[in-house]
Amino acid sequence: MWTDPVVVENFYKKYDPKKKEYACENVNFFAGSNSITGLLGQNGAGKSTLLKAIAGFHYATEGTISVCGCTDLPDIRKNVAFVPEIPVLDRSLTVKELLFLEASLSGNEGSQSCRGIVDRAVEICALNEVFLERVSKLSRGFLQRVSLAKSICRKTKVIVMDEFSSGLDPVQNALIRRQIVELAKTKTIILSTHHIEEAQNLCNKVYIMTKGMVVGNGTVDEVVSFSGCRNLEEAFIRLTGN
Repeated sequence: MWTDPVVVENFYKKYDPKKKEYACENVNFFAGSNSITGLLGQNGAGKSTLLKAIAGFHYATEGTISVCGCTDLPDIRKNVAFVPEIPVLDRSLTVKELLFLEASLSGNEGSQSCRGIVDRAVEICALNEVFLERVSKLSRGFLQRVSLAKSICRKTKVIVMDEFSSGLDPVQNALIRRQIVELAKTKTIILSTHHIEEAQNLCNKVYIMTKGMVVGNGTVDEVVSFSGCRNLEEAFIRLTGN
Protein backbone atom coordinates (compact mmCIF):
# COMPACT_ATOMS: atom_id res chain seq x y z
CA MET A 1 0.00 0.00 0.00
CA TRP A 2 1.36 3.43 -0.95
CA THR A 3 1.84 5.88 1.93
CA ASP A 4 2.84 8.99 -0.05
CA PRO A 5 0.55 12.03 0.43
CA VAL A 6 -0.13 12.13 -3.32
CA VAL A 7 -0.70 8.93 -5.27
CA VAL A 8 -1.83 8.87 -8.91
CA GLU A 9 -2.30 5.46 -10.50
CA ASN A 10 -3.15 4.67 -14.13
CA PHE A 11 -4.52 8.17 -14.67
CA TYR A 12 -6.27 8.92 -17.95
CA LYS A 13 -8.01 12.20 -18.79
CA LYS A 14 -10.09 12.90 -21.89
CA TYR A 15 -11.92 16.23 -22.14
CA ASP A 16 -14.02 15.32 -25.17
CA PRO A 17 -15.48 11.79 -25.09
CA LYS A 18 -16.02 11.96 -28.85
CA LYS A 19 -12.31 12.25 -29.56
CA LYS A 20 -9.72 9.50 -29.37
CA GLU A 21 -6.96 11.68 -27.92
CA TYR A 22 -6.27 11.78 -24.19
CA ALA A 23 -4.85 14.85 -22.46
CA CYS A 24 -3.11 12.40 -20.10
CA GLU A 25 -2.62 8.70 -20.64
CA ASN A 26 -1.68 5.96 -18.15
CA VAL A 27 0.12 8.34 -15.77
CA ASN A 28 1.54 7.03 -12.49
CA PHE A 29 2.80 9.72 -10.14
CA PHE A 30 3.86 9.80 -6.49
CA ALA A 31 4.88 12.74 -4.28
CA GLY A 32 6.31 12.23 -0.80
CA SER A 33 6.11 14.26 2.39
CA ASN A 34 8.47 17.21 2.92
CA SER A 35 9.63 17.12 -0.69
CA ILE A 36 9.52 18.99 -3.98
CA THR A 37 8.34 16.97 -6.97
CA GLY A 38 8.58 18.52 -10.41
CA LEU A 39 6.74 17.99 -13.67
CA LEU A 40 8.98 18.87 -16.58
CA GLY A 41 7.66 19.21 -20.10
CA GLN A 42 6.86 21.52 -22.96
CA ASN A 43 3.56 23.38 -23.29
CA GLY A 44 0.80 20.89 -24.03
CA ALA A 45 2.63 17.95 -22.46
CA GLY A 46 -0.22 17.30 -20.00
CA LYS A 47 1.32 18.89 -16.91
CA SER A 48 -1.58 21.22 -16.10
CA THR A 49 -4.14 18.48 -16.67
CA LEU A 50 -2.40 16.27 -14.12
CA LEU A 51 -1.91 19.09 -11.61
CA LYS A 52 -5.55 20.15 -11.77
CA ALA A 53 -6.61 16.56 -11.16
CA ILE A 54 -4.32 16.39 -8.12
CA ALA A 55 -5.81 19.69 -6.91
CA GLY A 56 -9.34 18.30 -7.24
CA PHE A 57 -10.54 20.42 -10.14
CA HIS A 58 -11.64 17.48 -12.29
CA TYR A 59 -12.15 13.73 -12.13
CA ALA A 60 -10.01 11.17 -13.86
CA THR A 61 -11.57 9.61 -16.93
CA GLU A 62 -9.89 6.41 -15.76
CA GLY A 63 -7.58 5.60 -12.86
CA THR A 64 -7.38 6.81 -9.27
CA ILE A 65 -6.04 9.85 -7.44
CA SER A 66 -5.47 9.89 -3.70
CA VAL A 67 -4.40 12.98 -1.73
CA CYS A 68 -3.76 12.51 1.98
CA GLY A 69 -5.88 9.36 1.77
CA CYS A 70 -8.84 11.15 0.13
CA THR A 71 -10.25 10.24 -3.28
CA ASP A 72 -13.43 12.38 -3.54
CA LEU A 73 -12.96 15.83 -5.11
CA PRO A 74 -14.38 17.91 -2.22
CA ASP A 75 -12.08 16.14 0.25
CA ILE A 76 -9.08 16.44 -2.08
CA ARG A 77 -9.65 20.18 -2.43
CA LYS A 78 -9.54 20.56 1.36
CA ASN A 79 -6.05 19.08 1.39
CA VAL A 80 -4.52 20.98 -1.55
CA ALA A 81 -3.67 24.64 -2.09
CA PHE A 82 -3.37 25.47 -5.79
CA VAL A 83 -1.14 28.27 -7.08
CA PRO A 84 -2.06 28.96 -10.73
CA GLU A 85 0.26 30.27 -13.41
CA ILE A 86 -1.70 33.54 -13.53
CA PRO A 87 -2.62 34.72 -10.00
CA VAL A 88 -6.34 34.75 -9.25
CA LEU A 89 -6.79 37.36 -6.53
CA ASP A 90 -9.47 39.83 -5.43
CA ARG A 91 -7.81 43.06 -6.53
CA SER A 92 -10.19 45.26 -4.54
CA LEU A 93 -8.67 44.02 -1.27
CA THR A 94 -5.41 44.91 0.42
CA VAL A 95 -2.85 42.16 0.86
CA LYS A 96 -3.66 42.12 4.58
CA GLU A 97 -7.40 41.76 3.96
CA LEU A 98 -6.91 39.03 1.38
CA LEU A 99 -4.61 36.92 3.55
CA PHE A 100 -6.72 37.26 6.72
CA LEU A 101 -9.82 36.36 4.71
CA GLU A 102 -8.13 33.25 3.33
CA ALA A 103 -6.88 32.23 6.78
CA SER A 104 -10.33 32.62 8.34
CA LEU A 105 -12.15 30.82 5.53
CA SER A 106 -9.73 27.92 5.84
CA GLY A 107 -10.89 27.09 9.35
CA ASN A 108 -8.17 28.76 11.40
CA GLU A 109 -9.93 29.60 14.64
CA GLY A 110 -9.58 32.94 16.40
CA SER A 111 -7.87 36.19 15.48
CA GLN A 112 -4.62 35.16 17.18
CA SER A 113 -4.50 31.91 15.19
CA CYS A 114 -5.12 33.78 11.94
CA ARG A 115 -2.52 36.39 12.86
CA GLY A 116 0.15 33.75 13.38
CA ILE A 117 -0.60 32.06 10.06
CA VAL A 118 -0.70 35.35 8.14
CA ASP A 119 2.51 36.56 9.78
CA ARG A 120 4.28 33.36 8.71
CA ALA A 121 3.03 33.67 5.13
CA VAL A 122 4.12 37.31 4.97
CA GLU A 123 7.55 36.45 6.33
CA ILE A 124 8.15 33.53 3.97
CA CYS A 125 7.02 35.52 0.94
CA ALA A 126 8.67 38.80 1.98
CA LEU A 127 5.49 40.89 1.74
CA ASN A 128 5.99 43.37 4.58
CA GLU A 129 6.48 46.35 2.28
CA VAL A 130 3.18 45.75 0.44
CA PHE A 131 1.12 44.32 3.32
CA LEU A 132 -1.21 47.33 3.40
CA GLU A 133 -1.27 47.90 -0.37
CA ARG A 134 -4.22 47.05 -2.57
CA VAL A 135 -3.68 44.00 -4.73
CA SER A 136 -4.58 46.07 -7.81
CA LYS A 137 -1.40 48.15 -7.36
CA LEU A 138 1.06 45.27 -7.16
CA SER A 139 3.65 44.24 -9.75
CA ARG A 140 3.58 40.79 -11.37
CA GLY A 141 6.29 39.55 -9.02
CA PHE A 142 4.40 40.64 -5.92
CA LEU A 143 1.15 39.20 -7.28
CA GLN A 144 2.84 35.84 -7.61
CA ARG A 145 4.22 36.08 -4.09
CA VAL A 146 0.80 37.04 -2.70
CA SER A 147 -0.71 34.07 -4.55
CA LEU A 148 1.82 31.80 -2.85
CA ALA A 149 1.18 33.46 0.54
CA LYS A 150 -2.54 32.88 0.05
CA SER A 151 -1.86 29.16 -0.40
CA ILE A 152 0.23 29.12 2.79
CA CYS A 153 -2.70 30.59 4.73
CA ARG A 154 -4.74 27.49 3.96
CA LYS A 155 -4.52 24.49 6.29
CA THR A 156 -3.23 22.05 3.69
CA LYS A 157 -0.40 19.53 3.58
CA VAL A 158 0.00 19.81 -0.20
CA ILE A 159 0.75 22.84 -2.38
CA VAL A 160 0.46 22.51 -6.17
CA MET A 161 2.10 25.18 -8.34
CA ASP A 162 1.47 25.48 -12.07
CA GLU A 163 4.36 27.21 -13.93
CA PHE A 164 5.14 29.35 -10.89
CA SER A 165 8.01 31.25 -12.55
CA SER A 166 6.08 32.42 -15.62
CA GLY A 167 6.61 36.14 -16.16
CA LEU A 168 9.02 36.62 -13.25
CA ASP A 169 12.35 38.36 -13.58
CA PRO A 170 15.51 36.56 -12.33
CA VAL A 171 15.50 38.27 -8.91
CA GLN A 172 11.82 37.49 -8.27
CA ASN A 173 12.33 33.94 -9.49
CA ALA A 174 15.26 33.39 -7.12
CA LEU A 175 13.20 34.68 -4.18
CA ILE A 176 10.27 32.39 -4.88
CA ARG A 177 12.60 29.42 -5.30
CA ARG A 178 13.94 30.06 -1.80
CA GLN A 179 10.38 30.27 -0.50
CA ILE A 180 9.50 26.93 -2.08
CA VAL A 181 12.50 25.25 -0.47
CA GLU A 182 11.45 26.67 2.91
CA LEU A 183 7.87 25.44 2.49
CA ALA A 184 9.03 21.94 1.58
CA LYS A 185 10.34 21.51 5.12
CA THR A 186 6.77 20.96 6.30
CA LYS A 187 4.69 20.38 3.15
CA THR A 188 4.48 18.34 -0.02
CA ILE A 189 5.25 20.65 -2.95
CA ILE A 190 4.37 19.72 -6.54
CA LEU A 191 5.27 22.10 -9.33
CA SER A 192 5.31 22.17 -13.10
CA THR A 193 7.90 23.89 -15.22
CA HIS A 194 9.31 23.88 -18.73
CA HIS A 195 12.64 25.20 -17.44
CA ILE A 196 15.13 22.39 -16.99
CA GLU A 197 17.36 24.31 -14.57
CA GLU A 198 14.40 24.88 -12.21
CA ALA A 199 13.64 21.18 -12.06
CA GLN A 200 17.30 20.36 -11.57
CA ASN A 201 17.92 22.92 -8.83
CA LEU A 202 14.67 22.56 -6.88
CA CYS A 203 13.28 19.08 -7.11
CA ASN A 204 13.94 15.95 -5.09
CA LYS A 205 12.23 14.00 -7.85
CA VAL A 206 11.25 14.86 -11.42
CA TYR A 207 8.73 13.50 -13.88
CA ILE A 208 9.26 14.17 -17.58
CA MET A 209 6.07 14.34 -19.64
CA THR A 210 5.37 14.51 -23.35
CA LYS A 211 2.12 14.05 -25.27
CA GLY A 212 0.21 13.31 -22.05
CA MET A 213 2.51 10.52 -20.90
CA VAL A 214 5.31 10.16 -18.36
CA VAL A 215 8.46 9.06 -20.17
CA GLY A 216 10.90 9.23 -17.28
CA ASN A 217 10.93 9.79 -13.52
CA GLY A 218 13.21 9.65 -10.50
CA THR A 219 15.91 11.84 -9.04
CA VAL A 220 17.83 13.93 -11.56
CA ASP A 221 20.73 11.46 -11.40
CA GLU A 222 18.40 8.51 -11.91
CA VAL A 223 16.72 10.09 -14.94
CA VAL A 224 20.09 10.99 -16.47
CA SER A 225 21.41 7.47 -15.87
CA PHE A 226 18.25 5.81 -17.17
CA SER A 227 18.37 7.79 -20.40
CA GLY A 228 22.08 7.17 -20.92
CA CYS A 229 22.81 10.88 -21.10
CA ARG A 230 25.29 13.27 -19.51
CA ASN A 231 22.82 15.72 -17.96
CA LEU A 232 19.12 16.44 -17.50
CA GLU A 233 18.88 18.64 -20.58
CA GLU A 234 20.13 15.83 -22.81
CA ALA A 235 17.87 13.36 -21.02
CA PHE A 236 14.86 15.59 -21.58
CA ILE A 237 15.60 15.92 -25.30
CA ARG A 238 16.10 12.18 -25.73
CA LEU A 239 13.06 11.10 -23.70
CA THR A 240 10.68 13.57 -25.30
CA GLY A 241 11.98 12.98 -28.84
CA ASN A 242 12.78 16.64 -29.44
